Parts: sequence; structure tokens; C-alpha cells
Amino acid sequence: MNTCRRVVTRRLRVQRCLPYAIHLLVASTIAPAAMAQTSTQPASSSTAPTPPSSSKQAVTLSEVMVTANRRREPEREVPMHVDTVQAATLQQLGAKNLNDYVSYQPGVFFASAGGTGQGELVMRGVSTGNQTSPTVSLYIDDVPVGGSTVYAAAATFVFDPALLDLDHIEFLYGPQGTLYGAGSMGGLVKYVTVKPDLSGFSGNVGGDVSNTNRGGISYSEHASVNLPLVKDKASLRASVVDQHTTGVYQAVGETPAGGADRAHTKGARIQLEVDPIDKLTLNVTAMAQKAMADGLSMGDFNLQGQPISGGPYNRALNHREPFTQTLQLYSFHAGYDFDWVTVDWISSYQKFVNHSVQDYPDSFLGLLNEIGPLFGVFQPLSSLYVDSQYTVHKSSQEIRFTSRKNETFDWLFGMWLNREDVWEQYVLEGANAPPPGVTPLIAQAVNARFTEFAGYGDLTWHINPTLDLTVGARASGNSQHLSNVEEGPFAGSPGGFREHVNDQDVTKIVTLSWRPTDKDNYYLRASTGYRPGGLQAPLQSTLLVPNPTATNTFGSDNLESYELGYKGSYLDRHLNVGVSGYDIEWHHMQLYTYTLGNTIIQNAGDARIKGLEMQASYAKGPWQLGASGSYTDAFTNNGAPQLGIQPNAPLPYSARWAGTVNGKYNFTIVGTAAYVGATMRGSSHRNAGFDGDVSDPNFKLPGFMFLDFNAGVNLRNGTNIDFYVRNAFNRQVPIGTLNDEAVNFLASVGGPMLVQMSTPRTIGVAFNVPF
Repeated sequence: MNTCRRVVTRRLRVQRCLPYAIHLLVASTIAPAAMAQTSTQPASSSTAPTPPSSSKQAVTLSEVMVTANRRREPEREVPMHVDTVQAATLQQLGAKNLNDYVSYQPGVFFASAGGTGQGELVMRGVSTGNQTSPTVSLYIDDVPVGGSTVYAAAATFVFDPALLDLDHIEFLYGPQGTLYGAGSMGGLVKYVTVKPDLSGFSGNVGGDVSNTNRGGISYSEHASVNLPLVKDKASLRASVVDQHTTGVYQAVGETPAGGADRAHTKGARIQLEVDPIDKLTLNVTAMAQKAMADGLSMGDFNLQGQPISGGPYNRALNHREPFTQTLQLYSFHAGYDFDWVTVDWISSYQKFVNHSVQDYPDSFLGLLNEIGPLFGVFQPLSSLYVDSQYTVHKSSQEIRFTSRKNETFDWLFGMWLNREDVWEQYVLEGANAPPPGVTPLIAQAVNARFTEFAGYGDLTWHINPTLDLTVGARASGNSQHLSNVEEGPFAGSPGGFREHVNDQDVTKIVTLSWRPTDKDNYYLRASTGYRPGGLQAPLQSTLLVPNPTATNTFGSDNLESYELGYKGSYLDRHLNVGVSGYDIEWHHMQLYTYTLGNTIIQNAGDARIKGLEMQASYAKGPWQLGASGSYTDAFTNNGAPQLGIQPNAPLPYSARWAGTVNGKYNFTIVGTAAYVGATMRGSSHRNAGFDGDVSDPNFKLPGFMFLDFNAGVNLRNGTNIDFYVRNAFNRQVPIGTLNDEAVNFLASVGGPMLVQMSTPRTIGVAFNVPF
């Protein structure tokens, strides 16, 4: 029997195989950057209320600088949809994790897989629900963070940064494969940090205290200090953060606990910048962050959308489910200006560790105890759970050459090398009844290596002062190694295997940008993206019959995107608008599927995504108003009949409509600048899977609308004090599911579907004191 001899890369690897084995044996699946300061943001990123901010109020559309194209340039000149959000605004709005950060971004969704650090990012509807590997890349400055492949469970575990010395976040919509490589088919999220200041001493301290219905008190503290070591030559910047978030879910059953999902995140970051001569800059950075959660932020539901454990925030547990995510990141950046070209060398190393525990429901614990003797397990178990740890060691080297802006041609080219080593330890075991002791059922060790090398570049021709044409390409190759060893009574075939494969891909980009005036920019963009293929177990047979269609490799999937957009400014720059329409063709989608007890990845079917994104902001006198929205029509073309996925089936996590509107009024009280504001954000219904999928049933997520309020003051010494209310009407709405194929299968045969609910009403105050 070879039912478990495979490589499955999600957190619940054994759960994909065991439920089918059991089944077969017994019976013989808004505002973009809406929160950024309105006066500092372009039309596409200025839709959330913000407190008065003294230094950046006068910044206009043309002066908003972003690094989306690996150059520092005005946002209005970038020929694609880019949004930014200021870190100070996130803090003032009470945003504490990645789910909060993207909740104001129409067209962006965080599909939670249990809470902080667990889930996947979706942009422009590029998602199959249960992802094999990410379709959205995450960067800190110029360094990609986290695993890139299916073996690192990279679509389940995403780095979830606290606001640790963060300046702003950039959201890059659409495929970014030419400049950023694999895994950015839907877009890219870039965290841009505060750089050391060589001119003088400065710093700040701050914190946040809030109360959440059903939970209790959350609090955080942060501090940063900038120390010039040699004036105008060297400076050291250090930051720390400590964040405690209350839990709102109730564990019931064998291990009852209130606030079972409470979390604690702490981190530190140090940057040293040295400018020994005018044209040379050296930057060394070291950062570490550790996030710890007591359990999953999930409740038990059936497929009809009803809670089944006593309430929507209740989770029945036999075994607690702690989770820990740790990132250590070290980087070196050297830049030299040769006048005609700038050379940047970026070298980095990171260690990214995710350790999780997942409890099995009672129904399958009972089945296991019944059939255990058939596998040589005679000791009854009181609990059944998976304990897994994914450790990613990742190093990257990049050298980039960027020309100066010229009248006729600009160019950029670079070389990239990335190596990832993944070690996974995975155990399915149960606690003995009566205790003490545990019984191991499956123990699995996986090692995977992914080595990627690429050359990339683009060339911009300034046809005339108002018309630019850019062409670019990236040629990538990768080498992959995979080894697996497993043992235990439920191991399909004790032993292991080793495999190796090489692959290559090319991505391309063409853009045409027309700026008839300094207030208008029309652009046309065609670009491509891809995810690498990979290896899986050499499947030769199943429980019942040979499986001739299963292979030990799966291919890359890719897409082409066509985008037409406009960015404009009116009424003496008081009114900023942006609109972009796109059409995406997605080929050879990577999908998980079962084949008589085995889990494999196949390239099955194509999809089409058509959408429209709109942004507008108006700021004059004391008023700042904004609105943004997205329309997404994402569906399969030919479906995947062998999986039960029909043509024209909606893609998971693609809301047809989403939007944000906001308003802010600035005034003065007792000589102090103050403001009041409100934001409304909403979405139409979504699907967590595909209708008709034979192994991954769909869960219907309803539409929602949340109302937030803000008020604050900016004292003369620069101190900000901000009050916020999130989800003011305390709406309790399912907003996501634990996006794992095994859990969904359990739900289809009687086990619970794990569902994330909206965070209840939260009232808080945040402050920041500069010095």
C-alpha cells in the first residue's frame, strides 16, 4: 500500500491522506492604502481618515515617491496600480496584524489559516483557495521574506510583521515577475522601513491600549532611537516592539479555555548605515521577530454556515493548538553612484520557522480508535493531533545596475541568486486513554532545496517628453531536490525517496505611458508571471488500482495580464482620481487533488479574471474625503472535470464588489490641531472553494460592511494621541476559513469546517511621543 508515500506541503499533510484511508476502509473534502495620510497619497491610496500630521501635509500627488519599479520615482509616473499606506496611520487606526493592514485595500484579501502568521495573501482574485505556493510575494525593503515553494508550506505561513520601524507599505497590483521573480503573479506587498538619519539624534516611544468585545485588553509598546556615530558619515538606528493581543475564541470540550487564541509578538531591529564617501552607501540590518499564539482564531461550523460548538467563536478541542512563528533576517546593501549608473548589491540570509499543532475532531478520533487494531494500534487514544515544524533557511544575492534618467533612454538590469533549504518535521500522534503517554502514528521528515538563478532587465525609450515605452524580461532557472523519510503504523510505505528536477521560465513586460500634462498619466501595461513547478512523491499505485495519470512532478502555472489605467489630478490638485481595468488569463493552474487515497498536485484547467479598480480623494480646507472600490470577475474557463470543478466556476476569495469610503474633518481646539473621521469598508459575498469540488467542498462567505471611527490630537511637541473604534456596530460575520484541503474534506463527511469570524468591536487609544 502506497497511500501516504507522497510529499504534501500543507500543515495538515497527514490529514489529507488519513481521512481518505479511513473513508475507504469504513465505506470500502478599501481604500487601497486607504489608511494612508490623504494629503500625502495619490488618488489610488488616499481613502481613509488620518490624524493631522505636521510635516507631510503639503506633499502633493507628484511628490509621492515609491520604489515599485526598483527606482525611487513619483507614484503618478509608475505605469501600474500602486497603493501606499503609512505605518503611523496603521497604528493610529488600531491595525495590529496583516489581516488588519489589508482590510482597507479593495482587491486584496488575507485568507486566514488560523490567526497571526497563518494564511495567504490574494490580490486581484488570483487564487485557487488551497494554494500550492504563494501568488503574492512579500518583501522587506529589497529582500523577499519567507518560503517560495510548496515544500515550505509558503501558502499557509506568511510573515506577519508588527509595526517595527516601518515607514510605509506598498501594494503592487498585478504580476511582478520581471522585476521580482516567481510567486508574484497576483501582486506584491513591500514593507519599506525607516532608514538611519546621519544628521542627528532622534527617537520616539509609543503604545496602544484597547478593549475587544468577548476578549479583553490588548496592549503594545514600541520605541526607536537614531544615534549618529560620525556626523554625516555613520548612524545606528534601533527599534523594539512588544505587542499583546487578546483572544476572542472559546475552547470547549476536553481543554476548555477563554481567549484561546491570545497572541504575543515581540521584535527588534538594528540598522547601521555608513557613508564613507559621497557616492558610497553601506547598510547592515539585523532583525528578529517572534509571534506566539495560544490557539487558532477559528470557530467550528458546518457547511450550511451554522456554528456547531455552541457559538460562532467556539472551538471544540481535545488538544491545545499553540503556534509560534520566528523570523531572523540579516541583510547587507552596498550602493555606489558612478554618475551615469548606480550599482546596488543586496545580500541576505534568513531563518523562518513555523511550528504548529492541529487537533483532530471527535468524529475522526472515534473512527481511528475503531480501525486502529487493523494497523497494529491497540491502545485507545483520548486525542489525535498533528505537530509540525517548517524551518526555512534562505539566502539571496542580487546585483542591480540602474542608469540615470536620460532624455532618450533609461535602463536597468540585474542578476539574482536564491537558495532555500527547507526542513520539515511532521508527526501525527495521539494521547493515550487513560494517560500517561502518547502513541505516534506517522513520523515524517522532509528536506527540500530550491535554487533559483535569474537575469532581468528593462529599457525605457522616451519617445518624446510625454510618451514612454518600456520593455523588459526576466529569464529564470531553478534546480530542486527533494527527499522524504517516514515511519509509523499509518505510514503508507515505511522508507523514503529522493528526487531532482530542473526547470526554467521567462516573464515579460511591455508598458506605454502618456503624460500629456503634469496632472495626467494614461498607461497600457502587458505583463506575465508564474509560479515554479516542483516535485512530489513517486506515486505508482493507490489503495485499489494503479494510477497511470499520477507523476512525480508538476509544472509551473503562468498568466498574462493586460491593464489599461489613468491617474489624474484636478481642481488645483485638490481632487485626485485613478482608474485601472485589467484582463488576466491564467494557464495550467496548480491544484491539489485526491486519487484514491493519495494527495497529488496537478496542472488542471485555465481561468480568466477581469476587473476594474477605482480611487478618488478630495482634500480642501478642513475636509478630506476619499473612496475606492474594486470589481472582480474571476472564473474558470474549462474547469477541471476530473475534480468536479465546472467551467465558469467562480475562483475562491474573489469578491465581485469591494470598497471603502471615508471622511475626515480637521479643526483646532484650544490651540491644538485635532480631527474626527469615519471609514466604511465592505465586500460582497465570496467562496472559500469551488462548487462541486469532489475533495474540497465550498464554504459560502457572506458579504459584510464595517464602520470605524477615529479622532485625535496632534500636540505642539509632535505627540500624537489617537482614539479609534473598529467594527463600531459589532458585526459578527464569517470572513474566512482555514484554507486546507484536509479540513475541508473533514467537513464534507461530518467533521467541522474551521471558520474565522470578524473581530468584535474594539475601542482603543494609541499615542506616539517623538524626542
